[in-house]
Amino acid sequence: MLSRFGIRASQVARRGFSTSTMLKNDTVKSSCKAGTVLNLKIRKNGDEPVALEDSEYPEWLWDMLDKKKIDDQMKKSDFMRWRRKQLGNENTKKINGNNFFANMK
Repeated sequence: MLSRFGIRASQVARRGFSTSTMLKNDTVKSSCKAGTVLNLKIRKNGDEPVALEDSEYPEWLWDMLDKKKIDDQMKKSDFMRWRRKQLGNENTKKINGNNFFANMK
């Protein structure tokens, strides 16, 4: 039986998507090779940015993808900011839920 997207339910169950860039030994590997032009030029003057070796980037950059680690660091360093963020996320979820049910009528 096809879904409304033209995909069988068995295909959805088997298909696995992964956006992770982690290797088996928990080291992060960059998604592009060193020397690759990144097409991020935002100014008229200057050269296009080029990707560097993974070792040339600061260590904190690789932690930015790990939400749990960032959350733990914020909780330790600035508890009140972390708590405000948590309350804001809870309120957003509650508002979205209320809006969803309001549109059901």
